Amino acid sequence: MAPVSTPEIQLTIEQQFRVERACRKIDECNDVEALKQLSKALIVTAARERAFSKVVMNRLKE
Repeated sequence: MAPVSTPEIQLTIEQQFRVERACRKIDECNDVEALKQLSKALIVTAARERAFSKVVMNRLKE
């Protein structure tokens, strides 16, 4: 199945602040192991969010 083109989803101001705060924490971190664990957690979270979105979209189509 071809990917569906969607317009960029805008973050709320609160979400933007949370992203910025998290990015600052990453920039300040010098612990490679901590960064590896964070990267893995982010990958899993992104995959779960994609799966959740797919389930929601499929239910909306029913």
